[in-house]
Parts: sequence; C-alpha cells; structure tokens
Amino acid sequence: MSAARFLLFAALASSLLFPAAASGSPDSAALLAFKSWADASGSLAGWANSSDPCGGSWLGVTCNARTRRVTKLVLENLNLSGYVEPLARLAELRVLSLKRNRFAASFSVDLSSWPNLKQLHLSYNGFSGDFPAGVPNLRRLRRLDLSHNNFTGVIPLAELARLPRLLTLRLEANSFTGTLGAAVDSFPSLSDANFSDNELAGRIPTSLWRFPATAFSGNKGLCGKPLPSVCSNHTAAIDTVQPEAIAPKPKRLNHRTVLSIVAVDAVAVSAALATVTWCCYRKRSRRVRSESPCEVKTGAQKQTYGIHGGGVGGVGGGDGGELVVFDGCRGFDRVDDLLRSSAELLGKGGVGTTYKVVVADGGTVVVKRVREVLRRRRKDVDARLREIGGLRHPNVVSLRAFYHSQDELLLVYDYLPRGSMHSLLHENRGPGRTPLDWTARIKLAAGAASGLAYLHEYSNAKLVHGHVTSSNIIVDDSGSACISNIGLHQLLPSPLPSDNTYTAPELILHNNHGSTQRKYTQKCDVYSFGVVVLEILTGKMATGEGETSLVKWVQRVPQEEWKREVFDFELMGYKEMEEDMTALLQVALLCLATLPRDRPKMSVVHNMIEDIRNKGAGEDPTNCSVNNLSSDSSPSRSESTSTALAADL
Repeated sequence: MSAARFLLFAALASSLLFPAAASGSPDSAALLAFKSWADASGSLAGWANSSDPCGGSWLGVTCNARTRRVTKLVLENLNLSGYVEPLARLAELRVLSLKRNRFAASFSVDLSSWPNLKQLHLSYNGFSGDFPAGVPNLRRLRRLDLSHNNFTGVIPLAELARLPRLLTLRLEANSFTGTLGAAVDSFPSLSDANFSDNELAGRIPTSLWRFPATAFSGNKGLCGKPLPSVCSNHTAAIDTVQPEAIAPKPKRLNHRTVLSIVAVDAVAVSAALATVTWCCYRKRSRRVRSESPCEVKTGAQKQTYGIHGGGVGGVGGGDGGELVVFDGCRGFDRVDDLLRSSAELLGKGGVGTTYKVVVADGGTVVVKRVREVLRRRRKDVDARLREIGGLRHPNVVSLRAFYHSQDELLLVYDYLPRGSMHSLLHENRGPGRTPLDWTARIKLAAGAASGLAYLHEYSNAKLVHGHVTSSNIIVDDSGSACISNIGLHQLLPSPLPSDNTYTAPELILHNNHGSTQRKYTQKCDVYSFGVVVLEILTGKMATGEGETSLVKWVQRVPQEEWKREVFDFELMGYKEMEEDMTALLQVALLCLATLPRDRPKMSVVHNMIEDIRNKGAGEDPTNCSVNNLSSDSSPSRSESTSTALAADL
C-alpha cells in the first residue's frame, strides 16, 4: 500500500471508528488510529480509559494546556510495530520519540507535517526507506536521531547544514550511501554527530573535522581528517559528483570508461591547481619585493624594523623556529611574510603583546607575541597548539598559524574588529554611550556558552580553556561571542589565581607545607563563565576584593531585590524581559556553585540559555526551568529531569 493511499485510509478509518474521541482533543483521532495500527501488544491499553489524551492519563502524551494539541509524544521500549503515518496529523508536535520499539516498515511521513518539530528520536528500530523528506522546513529542529535502523539512500547533508539550531545528528548503524558532500561549509550549531557504520564514501568535509574519528568509522569509503586514511585523487573526483550520482543504480558505463573519465578529470584539476599556484606565487613575490620594512605603531610613536632586525615586536628568523599553518590561513606561508607586514599594537596582557597585522593579500590577522618561559617542553607545546589549530566552530576564534622559536612564540588568529566583550560591556560608560540591549546580551551569553561547550565535549581533544574572562571573548561582525586564547594559560606561567575575579575556589589548595597547587578543569571554566554572565547582567566589572567582588556582591543581594539592585541600569527599559533576566541570573548562580560537582556541564548551560533566549523571542509556549541539570539528550525521562527537553515543547 502506498504512503498516500495509506494516509487516506487511516484518516477515513479514524473518523469512522473514533468520532467521539475528538471531543477531548483535536488530536484524539490520530492517536487512536496510531494505536490501532501499531499497538498489537496492548502497551497503550490505558489510552482507552479516557477520551481526553490531554487529561494526564495517556501514557507518553503531553499537550499544550491552552490549545489541547499534542506537543510531545514519547513512546519508548513498548514493543510497538506497524505504521506511524497517523502521527503525521499531529500538526503541533514538537518532540517525538519512538526509540527501542519494533517498527520495521518504511518511514514515509514527510517531516513537513511537523513544522514545529524540535526533536525526533527513532533509534533502535527497523525503519527502512530513504532519509525522511521535508528536512528543509524544520527550522526549529535541534535533535535528529535515526541511528540503528535500516535507512538507505543519500544523506541530505547540505539541507541539514542549513538548519540554524541543529545540535544533534545521529545517523550511525544504517545503510546510507553516497558522500558527505564537499560543498558543505558549516553547521552553525551542531555539537553531536555520528555517521559511523554506513556505506558512505569520499572525503570528510572540513566542517565535520571537529568530531572524533569514531563518528566516521565503519565506512570503508570515507577518508581524510579525522580518520587516519588519506584521500586519493580518485576520492577528490568522487567528491565533485552529486551524492545522487553515486548512489547504487544500474550500471550504464563500463569500468574502463569510468576510469578514463576520472583520469581526465584528475589531470584537468591538477593542471588548474598548478596554474593558480604559479600565478599566486608570482603575484606575491612581486608584492613582497616592493614592500617596505615592517611598521609597528605604538600609540603616537612609529618605529620601523628591517626584516633581520625583527618584524612584529622584534622577532627575527633563522633560529630554528617553524611556522605551522592551519586550514583557512591566507596571505602568508612563511614567517618572513608576517615580518614584512604592517603591524599595529593593540595591547599588552598577561599572556603577551597583541598586534593587528595586515598581510600580503590585504587581509588582517591578529598576532600574539609570547616571550614567557613555557611550562612544558617545546614538543608538548607544539602538539597542543596543533590540536587547538584544528578547532573550527562559529563561536571559537580560529588559530590560523603559530611560529615557535627558541626565544618566543607567535600565535596568529582571525581578526574580529568589534573587540572584546569586556570593552563592549564596560568602556565609555556614562553619557553618550550607546546602551547594549537585552537581545545583544543574551546573544553574547549564548554564543560564549556554545563555544565553551564545543571545547569541553565535542572537540577531539576535550579541551579546557583555563582562563575564561570577558577579555578573552571576542565579538564578531554579527554580534556573536567567540572564545579566544584557548589553553594558553595551561602552557604558560601565569599569576597565582585570586578569589576576586574569575577564579574557581578549588584552584587555590594549600597543602600541609603551605604551597599552592592549581589544576584547571572544565568545571573551573564553568565557574568563570558564571562570572562573565554576571558581567553581562550587571554591567559591572568582575574585579574587586573579598566581599566587594562581583560574585560576593550578587550572592548577598536577596532575590526579590535583583530587579532593582543587580540588573544593569541600561536594561531598565526592558520590563517585559525581567523574567528572562532572572532566569539567566539563576543560570549564572548555578555555574558559581562552590563545589565543582554542583556545577552543570557547559552543554547543559548552553541549552538553558538557548531556552531562555527562544522563550524571550516568543517561540516556546511553555515555561522553562533552570533547576534541572540533566544533559541526557533523550526525551525518555520525566519532565522534571530534563530542562532542555521541557523547554523544547
């Protein structure tokens, strides 16, 4: 029976068999039709005890109290089988989980039937057929789990990459074919992905390199980072073909013809690359020869250095240093290219001196010059910097290159012209300042949380930042927050932590001899992020002594006084957002718990902030709670055990 014919039959049957059920909810008939087709074992027998699915007695059903429409359906491990098509009529559905049942038919529901869907969990069944249609219309989708089924065909990765809020994509243990698509540039929010144990081939796109090798294992045809296998020229040719073209189809060309086509394409691509490379080399060589020595601007003074006299801050070459360049680096491939470039002093900090440098192709980068004695061996430092250089995320400032010599270290980053969150929040306070509105502040908090969550849980190295401050959070052109200076304080000597700024209490531990030991952990980053959120809400700097520190001051203010005493006076015009401000302050206080075990993970913090942000934009009809800290992405638990899921309704 075709899907269209089945839907027509199911609709007719439900209207004839269950006419009285519609009095309780507009979705009663659809649910009862689903029960009749999928519940041969009687697991949903309790549904017959009441005609109202929104009365609280129907297993797994959650409704919107005002509209009486079903918004959440969680039916896991109930021995269900048969067809799910009647559920397509639940037009207000936001969460659907049918995990660990016995469904084995083709999943022919067009996902466009659920325009508000945020979570779809179908794992550990036997669903078959192509990837569900209608993905481009799910603009609110956050979690998609089709793993451990029998899905076939190609993965519409380009369409998935355009979903602005997609956090989870689990497709492992199916029979998907085709490539992952060389044209996929970015997943703006994806933090958990798995494509393992399928029949995929081709090169892994750079936008997915941040996930571990285990997320791609079991696909004999995949190659490139993070897998150890190196892609061949033949693989590069495959990547240029549309995924539909390499799905299993009847053979139309013989083997010799296909090899000839691939060989011709490979030669053409190689010739084109060689031509472009030669032209770029000639152009850059002419530019370098005509350039003047490096200019370093320091305030009103201007000093000029020759290339051997030291360029950026007096750095010389030829002392055994190595310039390591990462993906996306443009405008230079030698340290001399940096030394010949125009450099302007931006500032001096605890790690080193920072310069704005205009490179040969006209682009701009930030170069941080570090002269401190490293805490680790040079080999270990370089290995960690290579890990950091491989990180790519919209809320992380990319390390594009580094140069490590015997005397110092140069770190090259993307240049973001809007400066740091610290300057945006605290500079030019008073008359004439343009206030930073609530929308901009909650966006900054969400972006910073997203970047830290990526570092902690989804990057290959499971990194710790080590020094989260508002000065180490940079703002890009779109007003999003980007984490910078990742891991540097773990490599370099830094002042002893004090309890008056961003430092977690456990970082100062006195042993019996009175010495001080420090061990940076992810929970230390969470504490520091809590201080940053206080800065966002209060407009005050984190500095202070003892009871006058920002943390101590906020903790002393009673909750009923928060609106009047704590929130920045620039936010006083946003009365309708005071509830959201209070919720964000509660998130900050959770991060500032004295004991590390009482602080949530950054992924949970990020989800809570996104829930507050979405609710403030009028997207979520239910209240969200910040009291639950579960990071479980499955909706199988009760409402009181998953904040993120409760807010996804």
